[in-house]
Amino acid sequence: MPELFEPARIGAMTLKNRIVKSATIENMATMNGLPTDNTKRFYERLARGGAGLIMTGYAYVDKTGQSYPLQNGAHTDAMIERWRPIVERVHESGAAIALQIVHGGRQAKPTILGRRAQLAPSAIPNLVYFTLPRAMTHQQILQAIDDFAQAARRAREAGFDAVQLHAAHGYLISGFLSPLTNRRRDEWGGDSTRRFRFLAEVYSAVRAQVGPDFPVLAKLNLRDFVPFGLSPRNSFPVARRLADLGLNALEISGGILEIPLGMSRGDAPAEVFTRGRTALGKMYLRASLAGMRKVFRFRENYFLDYAKRLKPTLDIPLILVGGIRNPASAREIIRSGWADFISLARPLIREPGLPNAWRDGGTQPAQCTSCNRCLGEVEQGNILKCYLKATR
Repeated sequence: MPELFEPARIGAMTLKNRIVKSATIENMATMNGLPTDNTKRFYERLARGGAGLIMTGYAYVDKTGQSYPLQNGAHTDAMIERWRPIVERVHESGAAIALQIVHGGRQAKPTILGRRAQLAPSAIPNLVYFTLPRAMTHQQILQAIDDFAQAARRAREAGFDAVQLHAAHGYLISGFLSPLTNRRRDEWGGDSTRRFRFLAEVYSAVRAQVGPDFPVLAKLNLRDFVPFGLSPRNSFPVARRLADLGLNALEISGGILEIPLGMSRGDAPAEVFTRGRTALGKMYLRASLAGMRKVFRFRENYFLDYAKRLKPTLDIPLILVGGIRNPASAREIIRSGWADFISLARPLIREPGLPNAWRDGGTQPAQCTSCNRCLGEVEQGNILKCYLKATR
């Protein structure tokens, strides 16, 4: 019977426990996407706190795929020497670290676009930023595939233990997979097989760059929570296809930018999320957040039902995120075989040392109240941290 605090493997990588820090944008990079002293301190604290594997906030593979001004970048070889000392400090604390790589697709703040258009599978409007992306050409698609491969190469050269392909939350890979945002009728869309092709080609190109022994993971939406979007009927086969290709582990999630509470259940502080927006944008967001509060009420382990259905059909490790707050339920998830790893995001932003506390016999649940103020402040361009005063 597997235990939460025992070593476990993902491909060639051995982790000291089964707790993963799920990726969240930090807003700590330079304007050129390079890590800073704040980035270093952030990951040092997480590593000392006891997580077995840390996923970095998503790093864009090319400037055309940048979503936020202070987002990490994996688009230039300059990142290699800047990340290497951070990776080494994480290793000194006994943790492993993976670089999450992404292309933002139709989800990019207008303030960073300048004269360039957002690139996406199809020209489907973004209802949060009121922008219209441009459908990618065949050549732009091939370039994006190579951009992912080169970003993975840089991650390996920087000393990262793995990469994670961000195929969730409405970004470019997720956009190709979703019937809502991929309306193409060529070799890149039109049915589930062709919608999967972009992710398959990205995986193959990444694997060719990093070799057979370097762990490649993915984060995948199982449900978009929007009409005509991705659902288990078409996402479960995607998960199994990735396993057949040789993916080393899969983290499951859900929701896109228009439905943020689908991925991060809890409160939605409108005064934070609507700050600095146009009158029309404020009106849309207030109405949509009010509706989402009713539909996506917080409950613990809110993606567990999907894991229980998918795990018996999946031949690779499954990482479960979503509302895990209690050490007893985290242990039950692992012992019952519902998932191979549990993944925490907001709780570790508030309490980086939570894994050590649970390892040492702590029975208290995470302090995180799922207020989502941290995510709202990040959306406004502020650094990632808990914006409520800690009590322990």
